Amino acid sequence: MVKFNKKEYIQSIKSLHPADQADSIENLNLKDQTSVLKTSTKNLHPDFIAYLREETREEILNLIPKKQLINLIKYLDLDDAVEILSEFETKDLVNTLSNLGQLQRSRIEENLKYPEDSAGRIMNRDFLAVKSTLTVGNLIDQLRTSRRGPKDFYNVFIVDENNTPIGYIPSGRILRSKRSKKLKDMILENVHLIKSNESVEDIAYTFRQYGLVSAPVVSTQNKILGIITVDDVVEIVHEETEDDIQKLGGLFVNDFYKGAFNSASSRFIWLGLNLLTAILASLVIDIYSDQLQQMIAIAVLMPIVASMGGNAGTQAMTIYVRSIATKDIDNSNYFKLIIKEFLIGSINGLALSMIMGIIAYYWFDSLILAFAISFAILINLGFACLVGIIIPLSINKLKIDPALASGIVLTTFTDVFGFLSFLSIATYILNL
Repeated sequence: MVKFNKKEYIQSIKSLHPADQADSIENLNLKDQTSVLKTSTKNLHPDFIAYLREETREEILNLIPKKQLINLIKYLDLDDAVEILSEFETKDLVNTLSNLGQLQRSRIEENLKYPEDSAGRIMNRDFLAVKSTLTVGNLIDQLRTSRRGPKDFYNVFIVDENNTPIGYIPSGRILRSKRSKKLKDMILENVHLIKSNESVEDIAYTFRQYGLVSAPVVSTQNKILGIITVDDVVEIVHEETEDDIQKLGGLFVNDFYKGAFNSASSRFIWLGLNLLTAILASLVIDIYSDQLQQMIAIAVLMPIVASMGGNAGTQAMTIYVRSIATKDIDNSNYFKLIIKEFLIGSINGLALSMIMGIIAYYWFDSLILAFAISFAILINLGFACLVGIIIPLSINKLKIDPALASGIVLTTFTDVFGFLSFLSIATYILNL
């Protein structure tokens, strides 16, 4: 094994983008991470701590000496600094804030007053907002002489006397216009205001729906407080999508970077709940134990019905959990989608029931058994697709994240109904 050389390692990542520096450090073992972060953070870009994954950030930041960590935070954008400091214990937060400049400290404190995952928490307070009475020349001169305001910006927001945004002008239009051109003659008025208490899910929807690159965050009185830019929204969408995927798989956290014991512990709860639902399905099977003893073919075919229903329900559930997140479902199309999903399940159920019926007939040489499994698959797929949409919609109305709870509820319904339908039909036919 090649011995870790800290000097060579620092030299190799020194010119990398801070995101790549963060990835590289995360992939080091604990000993090498400690060696690098104890003494060499001055050779890294301060932004690397903003790109650390949420799952590893706390452990890595704890390896950085407090004085060095404070120096790194001083150079961060406001939204990045707030995100990192929001995870600090109260004592460490107070100590860190006391070592920052007055302006940065006050801005961070203001943002921290807003709820987690709200616009006020993640907004940046470096923005460009001016009155419409200026000319392009006036604005350019102000930008050249003033040290305040953002270094980079997508839009210039136009505000009225009450500091309420009334429109915006893309920076490209300003650069291409004559100095004498008045801003009031260039305003685009369809500005989308984001309330400071608006959720990140709603923010992502607004940016996606209207193709925004930046938008002003306003108070309850519609006074501009800050802005949110598209790079922030890309991160929001990534986190929300990742979170939905994890929850659909029964994971509360991404345990990729955790040890085996911690990973096993985080997955145990969901698997334990799944065990209870499996026992419920087994109790249904136990009711028909006598029939199963008489015809082993029923036991052989039984998992097929439950599996088909589970897969059909999961397809529907995946579509509608995502549709809820993107706000594509509302009261106007609610019942239409339910009917559509039932028809999808019934159409596929009819086709697959015929195929499975033929297979079962030639497999067990039993027309009765072929009819039983065909009919069970038909009704189970229609039912599975129906609950695949109803479950996430119902859970969402209860203010519970449908990505978290839909999977296990769906599994319970499809397994129990699948076994019950097939065993009931088979038992009835055999007793005729």
